Amino acid sequence: MGDEIRAARRRRITNNIITITVGQGPESEKFLVHDFLLKENSKFFEAALNRQWIEGQEKKVNLPDDDPLIFSIYADWLFTGKIASKPEQLEQPEYEVNWPDVSEEQIIQAELYVLGEKLMDDAFCDCILRALVEVGKMKAWIGHEGYMPCRTAIRIIYNGTTHDSPMRKFLVDMYGYHGGKESFTEANVYGYPQEFLAGLVGSLIAKRDGQTAENPEDNLKPYFKCN
Repeated sequence: MGDEIRAARRRRITNNIITITVGQGPESEKFLVHDFLLKENSKFFEAALNRQWIEGQEKKVNLPDDDPLIFSIYADWLFTGKIASKPEQLEQPEYEVNWPDVSEEQIIQAELYVLGEKLMDDAFCDCILRALVEVGKMKAWIGHEGYMPCRTAIRIIYNGTTHDSPMRKFLVDMYGYHGGKESFTEANVYGYPQEFLAGLVGSLIAKRDGQTAENPEDNLKPYFKCN
């Protein structure tokens, strides 16, 4: 068998390239992506590229309300399976992580999750959740145990997801388990979405009533879309 000249047929990837225009005006960008990657991962693209619709016939899709930077990370993930959200400076061996680096990446990941829900790509959303946890575990100084998702990232998630989004549940459980009073001072509490605070209150009441709280980072499966 090892010396056979024949090989299994492979999928042809030179045809059916889809042009996706993201953003509006001079800031917009075009992305060329194989249709099978889009259809196999995203229910949104699977429907949009149906040949009965003009997008499927012309092999063009417009996403005027989305950010080209965010979509570029999604497109990279389709090809590589990796989330390219890490700031470049973190690749430097002697670089010390700081809060602005972390919050910047958390905000990008929140926007990526919202895009994933819009495109109905459950596997991508689950990868973003794992990436968010990975960022939170970075160490900035001795004795520091990690970073909670920042308020801006939480607002982005709550503004861009449905009420039953598993990411919302994860954020509530994260703050219910790890959060301290310093996160909710009178000066900053108004920066959190009301729905998030309501969910957190319910979580804390349940804990007070004797329900066992577990670190959500230890078991992400309940927060995954693909189970």
